[in-house]
Amino acid sequence: MFIGYFALCVLICVIGVWSVQARIAGAVIASGMIEVENNRQILQHPQGGVVGELLARDGDRVEVGDVVLRFDDQLLQSELAIVTNQLNVLCARKARLVAEADETDTIAFDTLLLAAAAENPEINLLIDGQTRLFRARNKSLEQEEEQIENQVVQTKDQITGFSRQLAATQNQSALLIDELADLQTLFDKGLAQASRVSALKRERARLLGEVGQFEARIAQLEGDIARLEIEKLRLRSVRREQAIASLRDLSVQEIELAERELSTRDTLSKMAMRTPVSGVIYGSRVFAVQSVISPADPVMYVIPQDQPLIVAARIAAIHIDQVHVGQDAALRFSAFDQRPTPEIFGTVSKISADVYADEVSGQTYYLANLVPKSGELAKLDIQVLLPGMPVETFIRTVERSPLVTS
Repeated sequence: MFIGYFALCVLICVIGVWSVQARIAGAVIASGMIEVENNRQILQHPQGGVVGELLARDGDRVEVGDVVLRFDDQLLQSELAIVTNQLNVLCARKARLVAEADETDTIAFDTLLLAAAAENPEINLLIDGQTRLFRARNKSLEQEEEQIENQVVQTKDQITGFSRQLAATQNQSALLIDELADLQTLFDKGLAQASRVSALKRERARLLGEVGQFEARIAQLEGDIARLEIEKLRLRSVRREQAIASLRDLSVQEIELAERELSTRDTLSKMAMRTPVSGVIYGSRVFAVQSVISPADPVMYVIPQDQPLIVAARIAAIHIDQVHVGQDAALRFSAFDQRPTPEIFGTVSKISADVYADEVSGQTYYLANLVPKSGELAKLDIQVLLPGMPVETFIRTVERSPLVTS
């Protein structure tokens, strides 16, 4: 009996000493999964379209910049050809209008248009067409000016004729004045009849009237010449103003077409979808050509293979005060056989700044990233870690005495 009591006392003492001196490490347990450091990359397209060529499928290895998909660009190529042709027509027409506005003898076509004409017969036809139109319009203008010049010459000839008639009439009037003066002298002496004097006076009045008519007609013809000269100037002025007005309208059209061309070329440059990282394709939503992809829809995913692996663990919101960056943690890979697979150790590298909520259960959690310590992954020997594998994490907290309650 004594021995039994003694043994019990010793046991109680040992337990007491152990409970005072011993330290038990606590841990926050959280479930997680393996991810790559930069996570998966989503491949999307801002405009979408019809698939023309599918170059990568689930499981394929891709490198940075590899083309995984090409969209059908036939409609865009047709639109670009139409817009480019419209710009070429506009450029050729613009060169002709500039020549007409500046009243030059030849058209100075754009050097880029001339370079394109060397390879494209259709552009040559555009240039030839505008050149022929320019010459035809010049010829028409010259013919109109020539008609006006002919009218001016004819009018001047009429003026010359009337001027001669005016001079002759004025001479007749001068002679008649002398004759009338002599006759008046004779009449005053009673040597001439009054009827003869009156007849000469009437003739002189008639001649003065003809002089006035000739002068008025000459003045009218000179006014006609002035109007013809103004009309001649107006022909070129109207043509120049029409050319300037057309150039102003063409400038607006040119801006619109240039924007359409730039937009179309930009869209064409994005017809090939390339991978931003090296990795493995998975989760493809496209399985055949002629599939339709909506704008910004996920097309496929790329899992980076050359990036470090991390463990993303969900920390319950009630335990977040016990977790901080730099804490040690034990990692257990539940996807492997637990008996030969050792635990490895890691460190908390990052904690989310805000809480997340599970869409199914509604439970709140913080997301913590844990990085295996150097050399720890080598303990797994030939085991291969893949993104998405489940991991149990035990994040070590402060040591406590067994006498301290949680």
